[in-house]
Amino acid sequence: MADMRDSAEWGAVAATSESVAMPANVPAPTDSLAAELAALTRRIEALEHPPLKYPANIKVSGVFQVDGVLFSQDAANKAPPALGGVGPIENGADFRRARLAASAALAPNMNAFFQMDFGFPGRPTFTDLWIDWTDLPVVGTIRVGQWKQPFSLEVVSSFRYTTFMERASTFQAFTPFRHIGIGAYNYRDDLMGTWAASYLRTGQDQFGGSLSTHGGNGFAGRVTRLVWYDESDGRNYLHLGGDYYLNVPPNHAIAFRSIPEIFVGQNANDGVGTAGFAVPGVFDGTPFFVNTGTLTRVGHVHTFDVEFLWVYGPLSVQAEYMPAIVDRENAATAVLDGGYLQVGYFLTGEHRPYDRKAGAIDRVLPLEDFFLVRTDRGLERGTGAWELAARLSHIDLNDGTISGGVMNNLTLGVNWYCNPYCKVVFNYIHSWVQSPTSPPAAGNHPAVAVKSEANAFGLRAQMDF
Repeated sequence: MADMRDSAEWGAVAATSESVAMPANVPAPTDSLAAELAALTRRIEALEHPPLKYPANIKVSGVFQVDGVLFSQDAANKAPPALGGVGPIENGADFRRARLAASAALAPNMNAFFQMDFGFPGRPTFTDLWIDWTDLPVVGTIRVGQWKQPFSLEVVSSFRYTTFMERASTFQAFTPFRHIGIGAYNYRDDLMGTWAASYLRTGQDQFGGSLSTHGGNGFAGRVTRLVWYDESDGRNYLHLGGDYYLNVPPNHAIAFRSIPEIFVGQNANDGVGTAGFAVPGVFDGTPFFVNTGTLTRVGHVHTFDVEFLWVYGPLSVQAEYMPAIVDRENAATAVLDGGYLQVGYFLTGEHRPYDRKAGAIDRVLPLEDFFLVRTDRGLERGTGAWELAARLSHIDLNDGTISGGVMNNLTLGVNWYCNPYCKVVFNYIHSWVQSPTSPPAAGNHPAVAVKSEANAFGLRAQMDF
């Protein structure tokens, strides 16, 4: 009992010690003692939070998409190009993308990224390879290397998060996409807007190489603004954006062309080695439905883009419009254009998230992951997220002396998000095509445009980590 009483008394003394004044004859800490205490504090903090050893935060990631595609064509579409069609299209299956990537911090404000695609034609292929310096005054971040240039909401948003199997037909015809360059980007302190700009080489092969003394330079710029954003959960926002792309094409030659918003292909069996395996070379696959062929003596191409994205809970409405002004030395200036409008709705209540620092679409997070297990309580299941979507797109590659054809597409889609990192996509695409007339080459197209139609049915399984 005495021990308990002593403990209680000492506890009472300790509890009130803070209110007891120190005797006047106790000396104040000396400067040397204060310095020793500060040094000891720093050593303790270093032990608790050791400094990073660079490279740091090394992360390996990957993604693959496996597709199966079926086509049906009317007779006019199946006809050879000389008669206004695109020729018979083969059904097939392939890995649309198969990528491995690594990222790392090289210094407190310097990052690096390296990604290869083993599914792209001409495998393997460089995709994003860059270094950047972050948290810089005024400019925010400076990036050098190859990456998706700042133009178009569909371009800057990852293919992992797009609603449909392929981006709209304007993407392949008009946007810069990936190129070697140097650029800067930043976002507002309140996260209600972004800007980005870059100088780039506009010609490249599958490994980023570009050779052209005459031309081959460009500029891309993008500005975005959130008109409103629900800070509570991000389920209600309105995004607007404007973009500009100046292209002085390599050797002043350029082609505008696009596919019917679906693609499947294979390396052509144009030769075998001693082991009897096909050598990658010419690639067979879904042909271009609209194509200007190579236009020569092109001084500049000025392409503009207007972005719109409205998300209201499970409903999303997205649209872009792109006109491309083509200045040629041997012909009048021509304007080629296109755009799309799409609507999506989550039957299970999710919404399309938004990356406010990039001004881009983000990863869908199902309210409930898919699972199916038998327990003592019976069969239990989770549904995942289900989305219905529709898109109308238009591209017109005819103006003045340029005749590349006209294409309209209707795409209907069903997306099943099993969890944040896996989804299954079904797309049905119906294409209405008006063929080119005289270009791309003399005698390669009829003198009068031919109208035709085609259907495609695509199924995709996607996983990323």
